[in-house]
Amino acid sequence: MLRLVCMLFILLHHFIVHGSEFVTAPSVWLTIMNSFLVIAVDCFVLISGYFGIKAKWKGFIHLYVLCAFYSVFLTLFSFYETGQFSIKEFLFSFLVFSNSKWWFIQCYVYLFILSPILNIVIDSISKNRKVFIALLLIGSILTFYFGYLWKGSINQDGYNVMNFIFLYFIGRFVALYIGFIKIRFSIALYLMNVAVISLIGISILLMNINVKWVSLLCFPYNSPFVISAAIAFFLLFRSLTFKNCYVNWMASSALSIYLIHEHNYISCKLYNYIN
Repeated sequence: MLRLVCMLFILLHHFIVHGSEFVTAPSVWLTIMNSFLVIAVDCFVLISGYFGIKAKWKGFIHLYVLCAFYSVFLTLFSFYETGQFSIKEFLFSFLVFSNSKWWFIQCYVYLFILSPILNIVIDSISKNRKVFIALLLIGSILTFYFGYLWKGSINQDGYNVMNFIFLYFIGRFVALYIGFIKIRFSIALYLMNVAVISLIGISILLMNINVKWVSLLCFPYNSPFVISAAIAFFLLFRSLTFKNCYVNWMASSALSIYLIHEHNYISCKLYNYIN
C-alpha cells in the first residue's frame, strides 16, 4: 500500500513541478501541496533499506528487462508517430542504466550493485547499536550540513547514490532497532515536518527572495525535513496491519507507472497537457 501511495505522490509531485509554472513562479498553495508529496522517493529507498536488497543476477536481469521493454517500446512508438527513425536513439534506448531520463533507476542500480558491501558493513555493526548510530551521525553531517546546507558535491540535492546509501542505512536501522510507533505519533511527526517545509517555502515567496530557493531549500531529497517526514510516513504504514492480495498485485505495477510517465516521449505530452 505504501508503494502505491508513494507512486501517486510522485505523479502529483511531477505534475506540480513539471506540469505547471512552479519552477519559475511557485504559488503558496502549490508549495503547501508539494510539501506533502515530496517524501515519496525517499520512502521507496527506505523500503529497500528496511527489507534489505538481495543482489542476485535474476533480480538485476528482471529490472533491466522491465526498463528496456518500456524504453524500446515507447521509443519505437515515437518513431511511428513522427515518421522518422534514428538508429542512434534506437540503440541508446537499450542503455537504460546509463543513458535514460530515469535518474531514479540509475541511482537504484548503483545502490543494487553496492548493496552486498553495504550489507556486510551493516551485518558487522548490527550487534553494536552505538556504532550504527555513530555511522548515521556521520551520514547526517555529510548529508545535511555539507550537502543540504552548503550544497557540497558529495550530496548536493539528494538526486544521487550517496543519498540513497544514507537512506538505505536508515531503513536497516529502523528494521533492526526501532519498534512499532503509535500511529498518532507518526502522523504528528509527518505533519510537523510538512509544516516546516511549507513555512520555509512560503517565507521565501513572501520575502520575494529568488524563487529558485524554494526548490533548493524546500524540496531537495536530502533535506532533513523531507527525510524526517519520509521516515514518519514510513513508520505510519509500518504500524498498519492488513492483508490484501489486490493491493499487492497493484503494487507490482508501481515501477512501471514511473517508467511510463517519466519517459521522454510520454512526459513532454503529459506535462504539457497538465499545464
